[in-house]
This record gives sequence, C-alpha cells and structure tokens, in this order.
Amino acid sequence: KRSNVRLELAVGASQISGNVILLNDMPVLLLENSDANNNATVELIGVGTVVELPVKGADGVGNVAVAVGHAICKDGAEYNRDITNGKRIGFALGAVASGATTTIMVALAPLNP
Repeated sequence: KRSNVRLELAVGASQISGNVILLNDMPVLLLENSDANNNATVELIGVGTVVELPVKGADGVGNVAVAVGHAICKDGAEYNRDITNGKRIGFALGAVASGATTTIMVALAPLNP
C-alpha cells in the first residue's frame, strides 16, 4: 500500500527519482530528481496522517535540536526525541531549536522499537 502523503523537502544534491533515501531517521521515496536547490517531491513511506504537535527540542540526555526526519516520541505529556523514556510515534516535518517547544507538522507512522 502506498502512502498518500507527498511533500517537497530538501533531499540533497544529485538525488534520483525512484530511489529510497533517509532524511535523518525518515525513509522517503523520491518522486522526482532533486533540483538545483536540492529539493524534490517525496512520498513519505508508511505515513497515513500528518498532524501539528508541540515538539520540544530535547532527548533523554538533555536539550537537542529537532530537524526534518528525526523520530518523534511521546514522552509522558511531551513530544520530543527521547527514545529511552518515550515511544516513537512518527517523524518531524519541521525544525525545533534545542530546548525550545515549537508546534510543527509530524508524520505519524508505525515504527519498530
């Protein structure tokens, strides 16, 4: 079953349509070659829903930035990158500064532990 979530994201230089690449922790299928700005339309593999969530730039050790493709965890009442104490729920589709809490889009996806 193919995802219906498609976005234009920064994928890096010389990426070829049809390839599967990782953007940090998030696998994506390239639907076109990367352009001169290193962007391409991608399909988010295994993603059925995208939601806005308040994500904190933190993990199990302390404050850390969040970038597109990082795994996002539900850690008590907080969403962050803490895989040690939280349960992975999806991938960041936006950036959060270290220690800050910012509402960003998160691609919900089943993830292996």
